[in-house]
Amino acid sequence: VGLARLVVARAARQAGVPQDRVQAVQAAVAEALANAVRAQSGYDTPAPVDLSFGTSDQGFEVVMRAPDTPAVTDAPDEPGAGLLEPGLSFTLIEGLTDGMTFESDGAVMCLRFVVSVGRQD
Repeated sequence: VGLARLVVARAARQAGVPQDRVQAVQAAVAEALANAVRAQSGYDTPAPVDLSFGTSDQGFEVVMRAPDTPAVTDAPDEPGAGLLEPGLSFTLIEGLTDGMTFESDGAVMCLRFVVSVGRQD
């Protein structure tokens, strides 16, 4: 998780993301990855968590894909309950970024978030 934060931060800076927003990207990456790893730790999931990032039409985009796991909370019907702590993690990531989407096909979960390049808060 720490190495991913550093690499993503470097790429975000190179893409033109302002420093205060780079820190937000790092926090969102840490939140997403830490929860994905925690969710998978109790299950035999041989597939790795995949993290990709770079610029898109919308800004600097981060995409995390992970094997879908059974819900690890009391809210199994909430989108992403097996991957992330329901509610709080999504709320945190949404607050740190300029847009977030979540998709699951039952086998793989995909969390995508974006930060506008050049945006100043």
